Amino acid sequence: MRARPVVLDVDTGVDDALAILLALRSPEFAVQGICTVSGNVPLLQTTANTCRVLDAAGAPAIPVVAGAAAPLVRPGFTAGEVHGGDGLGGMADRLPATDRAVRRDAPGFLLEMIRRFPGELTLIATGPLTNVRWTPRPLPSCLALDSP
Repeated sequence: MRARPVVLDVDTGVDDALAILLALRSPEFAVQGICTVSGNVPLLQTTANTCRVLDAAGAPAIPVVAGAAAPLVRPGFTAGEVHGGDGLGGMADRLPATDRAVRRDAPGFLLEMIRRFPGELTLIATGPLTNVRWTPRPLPSCLALDSP
């Protein structure tokens, strides 16, 4: 069985950290990259958390791409009361620091991946869908919808 190419779109708090680890270890997924979005914590912290989780998991080759820093319409808010101020229950500083390069165009990266894997790519969005909304619409031939 060939692993399905996936991109994760996350607002890395505790729940997303677990989702990242599960996706990396799944033989069913080939993680092509991870986009970050403001949600559980602000974008800079979300992106730092994502990098730290990937580095701790031994996945330095997975690209991290920063996306939307705020919602489209309403004011942003975070979930510090659930995930802690750092999004990882106060444990972010216990993960290795990272000097990983981060790209800054999540919508462009998503479109690039759609074009690279036409009809194959799966987007797993566990955070706000702001990056998805800002992604330019590809040609219909690039999309394949699974039927329920």
